Amino acid sequence: MNLRKSSYNAYFPFIGYISLLVILGFSPIATAQKITRYPYIQLAQSNSVLIRYRTDQATISEISLSTDGKNFSPSIKSAIPQTEHSLSLTALQPSTKYFYRVHLGEKELLSDSTYFFKTAPSIGSKEKISIFSVGDMAAGETQKKVYNAYLNYQKNNYTNLFISLGDNVYCGGSDACWQEEFFSPYHAGRLLRQSTLFPSTGNHDYDNQPFPYQQDEPQMAYFQNFTLPSKAELGGVPSSSEAYYSYDYGNVHFVCLDSFAWGKDNFRIFDQVNNIQLNWLKEDLKATKQDWKVVYFHFPVYTKGTYDSDVNAEIVKLRDYLTRVFDEYGVDLVMSGHSHVYERSRPLKGQYGLSSEFSPEKNWPINSSGRYDGSDKSCAYIFNNSDPSKKGTTYVVNGCGGQTATHRFNWPHPVMEFSLDKRGGSMAIDIENNRLDAKFIDEDGAILDQFTIMKEVNKVTKQTINAYDPIELKASWPAPSNSYNWSTGDKSQKINLRPLKSSTYTVTDSQKCLQDQFEITVNPPLGTTKWEELLYQPFDSLEIFDLLGRTWKSIQKEGVVDQQIMDGIPSGQYILEYQYKGKRFTLKLNH
Repeated sequence: MNLRKSSYNAYFPFIGYISLLVILGFSPIATAQKITRYPYIQLAQSNSVLIRYRTDQATISEISLSTDGKNFSPSIKSAIPQTEHSLSLTALQPSTKYFYRVHLGEKELLSDSTYFFKTAPSIGSKEKISIFSVGDMAAGETQKKVYNAYLNYQKNNYTNLFISLGDNVYCGGSDACWQEEFFSPYHAGRLLRQSTLFPSTGNHDYDNQPFPYQQDEPQMAYFQNFTLPSKAELGGVPSSSEAYYSYDYGNVHFVCLDSFAWGKDNFRIFDQVNNIQLNWLKEDLKATKQDWKVVYFHFPVYTKGTYDSDVNAEIVKLRDYLTRVFDEYGVDLVMSGHSHVYERSRPLKGQYGLSSEFSPEKNWPINSSGRYDGSDKSCAYIFNNSDPSKKGTTYVVNGCGGQTATHRFNWPHPVMEFSLDKRGGSMAIDIENNRLDAKFIDEDGAILDQFTIMKEVNKVTKQTINAYDPIELKASWPAPSNSYNWSTGDKSQKINLRPLKSSTYTVTDSQKCLQDQFEITVNPPLGTTKWEELLYQPFDSLEIFDLLGRTWKSIQKEGVVDQQIMDGIPSGQYILEYQYKGKRFTLKLNH
């Protein structure tokens, strides 16, 4: 119906009134704002995080924080009404759990106890961190089962990082596709609201873009949906790209690459030796001083699953370029997807060519499955700087987070210690100090593969002390309590002794794969003194213990040795230590 302006007003006399109300900020047909994309965590540092979410209407939003889940304080409010909310929470404490609540206008939403995050440890901290790693997900029952299997495995333990290995979506790469196949499925569990997400791109994430596929295309949903550390906000070397980047978390250096699209120089990472992304990777790996180096990207460099790394031209070039860099800069773990199977190598070194060129004697520096489960030849992979020939990179292909398939080629690839097809799964990784544990958890919750890497263990320590001096000995690896076997009979990681003579102490793990040795040289014991000879000796503090190290008396204040000092102590030999004017004195007593 075509209406002139006068006719329009005649038919709809109330329209002008409504327009006036809208202009004045009053809408009789307005509905309450609601969240249409729930919160997800980005850019976690030790003192800040970024929380993103989406609302159906432009609105002011606010986040309040609490460390106890009860008393919340306003933290930050958006400056203007918006639908895409991205709020940075700052002035936080490292390794601290914060509950958060989201407020839209005057209403408080998302206020249950599952909405919390934990700030990153201080850079270099050796505390334990947990990682959920998954690739080639796509919406469907397998994706849900894989996700729930990990959540059930992790129970109430916190997951610090959510790492995706590309091909996050398969329905075209649009924003609606991301909502359907990524955000909705993973918001059904707790990880996105709690754990920091660091995704990588796969070829299908570029599906709705024109050829040639360009990194950092501002209209691409992937780059609109994520805020990633392109400026070295979290450590590393600035990449000036959200398609590839690096970050430090605890004592780990992570590197995310784009193995598919074209960069600002119109080259892909494997197109030629001199390209922006490859040069950045070398510079970044060379610069880091972190204990661990983990790299992840979509295309695998070794696979015989749904792709053949001997035949696929892109993968052949990728392997030729990247594996040499990983060897040169000591990368510990490389994770990829793309091939819709699970494959895991032993540590590799110098394997740059086809599978037919692989030599176990040359390319496997360690003769072990690495499962560290008590089975034959299953000791952990042990890397020590004193023996660089026994180091290598472990490669994982995990392209079965939702997409699964039967292998198509000459299976398995010979570099692989374990290979599995037709099963969905994810990888759970724990890194604590000098120990890395990785487990492949299938869609039914079974742990079908696992491996452990230890660094700088099997140590020999030599130390000289005076007789009766206290000394603490500590095993060089973290492990569950009561899994240490000391030559003294102790079962904990640390023991405290007061040796009387030169001795050698050893500690092994429960599987007898590891052993630390402590060679303690003890200077001759002190001559014996009668305690009465110490009468009237002033002290700032004083302790008396027997030759087994048991304390009989402890005085932690100023005093003078008197007749009562030995009251209640049976006859025998003792060690008396006292501090006086900043000096420590140790005497052997007869009583």
